[in-house]
Amino acid sequence: HQTRGSSMLSGVLMRISALKEYEDAELTAARIAAALGLYIRKGDGQDYEDPGIKETEREVHITPGIIYDDLRKGEDIGMVKSDRPNPNLETFRNGQLRAVAAGSRLSFSSAARNYNGTYSAQRQELVESTDGYLILQDCFIGAVTRPVYRTWLNMVVAAGLLKIPADVEMKTLYNATYSGPVMPWIDPVKEAEAWRIQIRGGAATESDWIRAGGRNPDEVKRRRKAETEENRRLGLVFDTDPANDKGGNSAGTEQQRQQATDSQHEE
Repeated sequence: HQTRGSSMLSGVLMRISALKEYEDAELTAARIAAALGLYIRKGDGQDYEDPGIKETEREVHITPGIIYDDLRKGEDIGMVKSDRPNPNLETFRNGQLRAVAAGSRLSFSSAARNYNGTYSAQRQELVESTDGYLILQDCFIGAVTRPVYRTWLNMVVAAGLLKIPADVEMKTLYNATYSGPVMPWIDPVKEAEAWRIQIRGGAATESDWIRAGGRNPDEVKRRRKAETEENRRLGLVFDTDPANDKGGNSAGTEQQRQQATDSQHEE
């Protein structure tokens, strides 16, 4: 949409404007309804009084807990019952926001800040909306990120700031991997289990999993290796090290079982 000069919101701007006007009208109606408290109901024809009797205008100052005892013959107090705020406003508003989200490839939950629903429904909505974000990412990479990177690469090579090994071809340096914002996780446990199944089945790699979290695979592995070696050097045992996690049991559980076994042998 942005590449050909048409805004991504061009198809829903009129609906958004109409929704704003409708909400303003409902707000005005609710404010007016809140200002209406009571009224004096006149009597029927039997309570008719001679208009020749001069009446003074009555002013009622309404205060909390007021007791009004100036009613005339046949009069009583009526309370204003308003149907505002409109109980169907939220339902109507959510319906309009769903149409806006569908027309702009946005997520309804994010647009309306309404996260009610099952995990499967939220996951499906997130996956569909992410496709739209990925399209925009590709457009931005092709128009901005890739040209900037290749121009920078040519400049540093020409200036002699980057020494390319003899066994590396220059054209291979242009094949960079561009990582944009990633899809967030709804349930980290289910997401992690799904990635493990894909990796064990050969449908993905560890690097794909790490990049899906917005991190650098090389940096994660380097830090992971250093952390594991330091724990072993200091004699620290955690089940985060697969070497200490036998058969899916934590290292602490294994140590407890070993201590229990040793105690039984001593007895």
